[in-house]
Parts: sequence; structure tokens; C-alpha cells
Amino acid sequence: FREGSLLALPLLIRFFSMMGAAENMQEEIIALIPVLLVPGSRLGVDAATTVAASAGAAMIGSAFGPTNPFQAGIAMKLAELPTLSGGALRTAMWLAGTALWAAWTLRWASQHRVPVASEQVSHAPLSARDGLILACVTVPLAIYIYGALKLDWGFNELSAAYFIGAILAGVIARLKLDDTIISYLEGMQLLLPAALLVGVARSITLVLQDGHIIDTILYSMATPLANVSTTAAALLMVPLHALLHVPVSSVSGQAALTMPIMVPLSDLLGVSRQATVLAYQVGAGLCELLTPTNGALMAILLAAKVPFGEWLRFATR
Repeated sequence: FREGSLLALPLLIRFFSMMGAAENMQEEIIALIPVLLVPGSRLGVDAATTVAASAGAAMIGSAFGPTNPFQAGIAMKLAELPTLSGGALRTAMWLAGTALWAAWTLRWASQHRVPVASEQVSHAPLSARDGLILACVTVPLAIYIYGALKLDWGFNELSAAYFIGAILAGVIARLKLDDTIISYLEGMQLLLPAALLVGVARSITLVLQDGHIIDTILYSMATPLANVSTTAAALLMVPLHALLHVPVSSVSGQAALTMPIMVPLSDLLGVSRQATVLAYQVGAGLCELLTPTNGALMAILLAAKVPFGEWLRFATR
């Protein structure tokens, strides 16, 4: 794609939306933001557009995707539903949501163009060594996606995979061991503020859960659903889950917390379990785009140097 063209954005959005639908990709994007800002500058788009095309698209994929094991998968298991049940509806919603997000992002990008970076860039052909170093960055992510879907891997395995990839990249680049470790630590320093934000956001959820405050909040919010019609109860579950996701920033934690209560309640109200799971998935998933307790989002915005207020203007205008 030529410099200043926006045609690359839909492809980027589709890729990250697929990753969000596949394995709830969010924290993994924190380390990719400095890399993604480089092609963003060549396309003439601002940092908010780059965040929207990557992290925002991944959150849209998580909110509607039919295969996300950490969101839809956990909720369906707790609701005693087949893993891929309602897949056609969720796939249609995912495709529609991704298309709308792409149009939303392109609209913002066209209205907030920035000067295309004018520095001279070397166009030397990619060598075999360059390709191997690039593989050290991409292959660990591909391996992790398989492990997350098939082997129940978490962030410890992701960290180990990227650590091995970093050491191999240093070996391939013929760096000394000291230089490799120094480069690795310098990269870690860039992400320390983002890691701190993730920890602070997570601590809020831990305090509310260990203090049994969340249980009281959930009971108070769910009880009024018994006094409305079946259709209204199903629809009101969406904002209920969105509001609850502010203090409970983990989608998997929210599923484990709410499904044992919401599923029996929906049975009594005559609301299908599929609708109950879908209300949770959409409500919690879309709230990921807005809540300041989402540590991954705040860390990504920090890495991209996008103020939270500017992101809210993008997501809500």
C-alpha cells in the first residue's frame, strides 16, 4: 500500500478482530503498539486510529466471536450449553460488528489525518537473517494461540515463549550475550509503566471480590429483572453486565461470578440460556472498550500516548 493510504486499515482490523475472537487477545497487543505506530505514521493516521485498528478491533472480536474460550467458551460451559451452539448467530454478529468498527475507524482516520512521516527509509531487500529474526517475534504468538486454545496456556507460557524468541533473535543477529540481555532489559523498561497500570487495575477487582462486595452488587442488580417482562429482562441483562464489568475487569472472572446466578434466574423468567450468555458476552465485551479498570486498555493507551479522554471521544462520538 502506498504512503498515506487508508486501505491497509481494514486488513489490520480484520486480523486483530480474528485474534480477539480466537483467544481474547488484549495484553499481547501492549508490546506490539510501538511496532504498529511505525506503519501508522507512514499511513498518515494518528495514534488513536492505530489503537482502534489493533486493540479496539480485538475487543470487538472478543465481544461477538463464537470461539473465544475465555469469554463465550467459559460462559457456555457454565450455562451447560454446547461449546459452538449459536455459532451462526455469533458469527453473523462478529462479521457485522467488525465491519461497523472498520467503518467507524476509517471515518475517524479520515477526519484526523496527520502528516505522513517524511524521513528517508531504506528499502533494502529482506535478508534471510531478517526473516529469521521476524519469525522469532511472530512464531511465539502463533504457538501461544494454539496453546491457549488446545492446552489451556496462560501468560506464563506466553512470557516464556517470547523470552526464548528474544534470546534466539539475539543469537541470529550475532549479538553477544551481554548485548542481547541489555537489549531485552531496555525493551522491558518501555513496558514497565504499562505493566504497573495492569496491576493497579487488577487490584481493584481483587479488593472487591475478596471483600465480597461484588456479590452484593450482583444481587442488587439482578433482583429487579424478576419484575419485568421476559423480553425486557433479556435486554436489560446487557447493560447489567456492562455495568458489572467496571468493577470486575476480567471477562472470565465475570462469567464465573455471574453465570451461576443469571442462568437459574433466566430459567425462572423464561429467558433462553443462549440469550443469557449472549447478553453477558456483548455487555462485558463492549464495556472493555470504555472502562478505565481494563488494565490492558489503559496500558495500550499509555504505550501509544493516547489520552483516555481522546479515546472516549473516539469510542463514543
